[in-house]
Amino acid sequence: MQEPKCAQTETCGKGGPARTLSLTVTEHRLPLFFELLAQGISLPLTVGTSIRDVLCDQLGFCGDYLAERIQTIFLDGKAVDDVASAIVRDGATLALSAAMPGVVGATMRRQGRYAAMRLAISHQPADTHAGPQRGRITLKLFNLLASEKGPAFLSQGIAVKGRDLRALLDRQGAAFWSDCRECRLNGKPLSPQQLLAADLDAGPVTLTVKTLPA
Repeated sequence: MQEPKCAQTETCGKGGPARTLSLTVTEHRLPLFFELLAQGISLPLTVGTSIRDVLCDQLGFCGDYLAERIQTIFLDGKAVDDVASAIVRDGATLALSAAMPGVVGATMRRQGRYAAMRLAISHQPADTHAGPQRGRITLKLFNLLASEKGPAFLSQGIAVKGRDLRALLDRQGAAFWSDCRECRLNGKPLSPQQLLAADLDAGPVTLTVKTLPA
């Protein structure tokens, strides 16, 4: 499968260039960072195009992956059935999930037999839109999509909220930090103790996670 095409080196939101944090961890620690994908990562891309265009042309989630793996799509909190007509605008939040269990999963599944039951929360295409332009969206990946796409996103760098990253790092114990072989904040090497004392809360941080064999 094609890796997502996301240039995280662009400025992140209105606050200017994001601070950068690079971590090198043993490979079995990588899944700890997948929760950041569910909380939302900021992506610079071309907006004013359809969800299909965003997923296929810009993120590489095309072919069988879009048709079979991505079963539930929410655009700004509204369930989407037709990825060709739903337009992704600047500042939008796009949430993707693989199949979810039970009645809820069946109801939220795009173009599923129970889609009519959620008409009130289904996305309705707008009559007009501004056309393609550069912008930024928040992408959220849940369950299997986070584990399948997470390594590629993390290796390229993801723009996340500093407070979300801080909360994740603060929960890690000594075993994690012994498996964290390198920390660099804005290119400067730091010890784990120095990183935990750093101010990460204010504004966005671009996080890159590299892995080494355990």
